[in-house]
Amino acid sequence: MKLMEMGFESQNSCGPQPDMTPRVSVIIVTYGSRNEIPACIESLLTQDIKTEIFLVDNASPDDTPQIVAGYAARYDNVHVILNQDNIGLAAANNLPLGKCQGEYVFILNPDTVLCDDTLSRLVDFLDRNPDVGVVGPKNLYEDGTPHSSSHRNWGLFHILIWRVLPYRFSRSFYDRFSTYKFQDVLFVSGASLMIRRSIFERIGGYDPEYFLTVEDACDLCIRAHQTGCRVVFLPDAEVIHLGGRSGAQAPAIGIWHGCRGTVYHFLKHKGRVQSSLALAALLVSSALRTLIAATVGVFKPRYRSIASVYAMVVRNLLLANPLWGSACRQSASTPTKRSRLNGAREIS
Repeated sequence: MKLMEMGFESQNSCGPQPDMTPRVSVIIVTYGSRNEIPACIESLLTQDIKTEIFLVDNASPDDTPQIVAGYAARYDNVHVILNQDNIGLAAANNLPLGKCQGEYVFILNPDTVLCDDTLSRLVDFLDRNPDVGVVGPKNLYEDGTPHSSSHRNWGLFHILIWRVLPYRFSRSFYDRFSTYKFQDVLFVSGASLMIRRSIFERIGGYDPEYFLTVEDACDLCIRAHQTGCRVVFLPDAEVIHLGGRSGAQAPAIGIWHGCRGTVYHFLKHKGRVQSSLALAALLVSSALRTLIAATVGVFKPRYRSIASVYAMVVRNLLLANPLWGSACRQSASTPTKRSRLNGAREIS
């Protein structure tokens, strides 16, 4: 009894224990990210906000799984989920749902590096503005030039610019004409956005029907809006976003699911008429790119693979697009529902 009392008194003498609960739960989905993920994680580990980090690998074909598992072995606040199949970006971002402890959830692409005070600026803003549910920072290129980080609208005009015109032109157009001032927006860049965990859980995270497309973040923010909160672009917080590295690892999957995600998004939020118009525009542009690449491929063999990719996109848009109903939900490059639910291995 005396020993027990001594032990009790000793514990009391230690005083109050520090709160180890993280303020922010960070979710990073990796795929072929071996060259980018170290800088991303290191920039997180130097932040002055207490975090927990969930690294979700989508069956990378390189040694990314070993790299992220190594971080989990070295740091107590890093947890790793290794998928046996590529279940898509949206579904992978949902895997830590129910495990996050932070008041805020920070969705981050692996090809993104935080500035020293990025998290503190985002957290402080949400702390001071309880009516804001989602906030996004300004995205910068490596040379410090800002690039498109938010959108106030998303309609057929934006699809023509984003999906139909050549990527270099559309990227330049958005970068030049985007507004980089503080404002309420429809959605912020999915490369780095912070959302209140209560809202993230309330809306069920991302819609897993989006596999790899810009509209997954748009849909998330629309559903957050529907809870009554604001979505805000905060230029005072900045990240360096290299852009498109994971998608470049599997261009066929990226291009097809980008188009499919667009048709699905318009069907979900704007109806069959606008979804049909978006489908028509994507079909015409993909067919033209197939023809042009095939013609050039007669003289330059590397263009033949491009023609093959866009021919696949045309075929899938005709046979497996969301307008045709539930049968479209699986394609040759889309994992089955079973693989979406099973096969993940978690490492803490």
